[in-house]
Amino acid sequence: MKNFLKKSKVLRKIYNNFNFAYKKRYSSYVIDKSNYFDPSIHYIGLKHIQFGYNNVVSEGTWFNVNKRIDAEIGIEMGHNCYIGKRNFFSSGKEIIIGDFFMSGINCSFLGSDHKFEDPLVPYMFTGTTDCNAIIIGDNVWLGANVTIIGDVTIGHGSIIGANSLVTRTIPPFSLVVGSPARVIKRFDFSNNIWTTDFSELRDFISESEYKEQLAQFKEREISPFPSGKSFGDLFS
Repeated sequence: MKNFLKKSKVLRKIYNNFNFAYKKRYSSYVIDKSNYFDPSIHYIGLKHIQFGYNNVVSEGTWFNVNKRIDAEIGIEMGHNCYIGKRNFFSSGKEIIIGDFFMSGINCSFLGSDHKFEDPLVPYMFTGTTDCNAIIIGDNVWLGANVTIIGDVTIGHGSIIGANSLVTRTIPPFSLVVGSPARVIKRFDFSNNIWTTDFSELRDFISESEYKEQLAQFKEREISPFPSGKSFGDLFS
């Protein structure tokens, strides 16, 4: 094959271009020395987005900062986070994600909305809102297809079940499911269990204490490989 390519400058050029494109698409995940971002990620307002270290962002994810003013940060991600495939972030005032966050496939973070006060104007031309903030604490896990809408805080240590629609604030260490989402369990630190009887719970780890507890895992590297290239029927 190589000898044949030497005889044809045209074919050699095609081969080299294909080889370069393949390597760029399937081999280059590194944004810097600590983060692995798939090349297919889409950004609007990149200079208003801030990432920590040791994060993985999977293919097809879209970051959209609607309020792009001076040096303000619209989307901020902490450290040691894993973002599943085809997640969508649309910030209003801001989206802030804590450390050790993990999301499944097709999750949406909708902090901004199109204005609709005047239905005589096409909604694509009315502009977007910038008043809502989505704040997600440390070590929060979102299952597949979770949607977060509006002015919402999700407390540290919480788990949001697959296909849930979150439209209001979730307290720390909560297990949440449904559309609209509701808290069905909270973690009882006195008995070390998730419980449905949480009306009298008072003993919780504070956010600062929790961050110290999680710090022991900060040196573990998150694998980038599930985030990008599709391997097909790998085990068939």
